[in-house]
Amino acid sequence: MTFSKESELNRIAVITGAASGIGLGVSKRLISEGWTVWALDISEASLQQAAGQLNAGDQYRTATCDVASTASTIQAFARISASTKSIEALICCAGAIRIGWMEEYTPEEVDLMLGVNIKGPWLCVRTALPLLREGANVDKPKRVVIVGSVSGLRPKVGSGMYAATKAAVHVLTGIMAVELAPSGITVNAIAPGTTDTPMIVQMGQTTSKVPFKLSGKSPLGRMAQPDDMADAVSYLLSDGARYINGVVLPVDGGTRAAHV
Repeated sequence: MTFSKESELNRIAVITGAASGIGLGVSKRLISEGWTVWALDISEASLQQAAGQLNAGDQYRTATCDVASTASTIQAFARISASTKSIEALICCAGAIRIGWMEEYTPEEVDLMLGVNIKGPWLCVRTALPLLREGANVDKPKRVVIVGSVSGLRPKVGSGMYAATKAAVHVLTGIMAVELAPSGITVNAIAPGTTDTPMIVQMGQTTSKVPFKLSGKSPLGRMAQPDDMADAVSYLLSDGARYINGVVLPVDGGTRAAHV
């Protein structure tokens, strides 16, 4: 599905966590719609693998970035700033999850989730602001989209700290939406349900004894795919969403609508 976009050429989007999962799916979608994508990921090898898979030439540019690190994030955006004065969109897809009872989590695991899931989007938005503000106005806003989670809306035992970080980033989305609106920047979040990504494989390999179960198939009878999230992001970047701001949009096939 492709939504109507502005007619300008050479629209530039920065996508974190872009080498796999939802980030890779969004990268593929935007490239197909004519965007130039700056792909940020902590793994240089994964970025190069994604570049080979997408075969998009100069439309897919890469920079290694640990979104939880101030120095790494500043360095990545400095590289982007060296090639352009402005970007039209920032999509924060990088995420980290660990499964376990609250008493089982190690401080290192908690630091990881706090750093990637909360500090990461805040730090990336903060660092990207000069690029986003350039040429932005309230009638033609620049866009920020953050990947939250249905877990932040309906938490589960066994992924409590992850859910807490996603609930927090939903709150940050609303605050940033209001604070940045006068600059001509909208900030929205999508809240995916269980999505078929490498993170799901990682969750299945946990050694924790906590009785955590993925939601699995939605009421629509299937698990979400990265393309479903790319559809939602594509819409939030479109002309039709220019007046949508501060929204957390569940993209879960109805999973959180009612308990079955």
